[in-house]
Amino acid sequence: MRLAWILGLSGLLPFVLGLSATINGAGAVAGLGEPMVVLGLTIDGPRLLLSYGAVILSFMGAIHWGTALQQAPARSWLFAVSVLPALYGWMIWGLSLVNPDNLGLALVALGLGFVALLIFDVMRGRGGDFPHWYPPLRAVLTLGVAACLGLAALYLF
Repeated sequence: MRLAWILGLSGLLPFVLGLSATINGAGAVAGLGEPMVVLGLTIDGPRLLLSYGAVILSFMGAIHWGTALQQAPARSWLFAVSVLPALYGWMIWGLSLVNPDNLGLALVALGLGFVALLIFDVMRGRGGDFPHWYPPLRAVLTLGVAACLGLAALYLF
């Protein structure tokens, strides 16, 4: 579906901006020479990537909740699986706040969450649970997300 591709690809823009902010400094996002501070937290590229990534990973998991609603009770286990990406993303984001020295590692861990969810989505797609266009869209988007997270992590290491 064309609209899904357009919206999905536009969802990569915050990842690209976060990568740019990581490489060029937080001033690239703010248009200023110094980082933005909101509620006492410095907003920088890695934190932008981690927070947006956690939200998007949660959103991607919610897709399985929606399919479980249509298939319950036979596949009610999907309800449990659907919340795992949200919990994982929240955990990674939270740990990055507790230990800000490991932002690169947190970016890698978040990227692995996207890859793991892609594998699950492809398996479900092969089982006929998704439209034919969805697994290729997920693969392209996950490649974009993983590239942004991975490059930002490399910059931090």
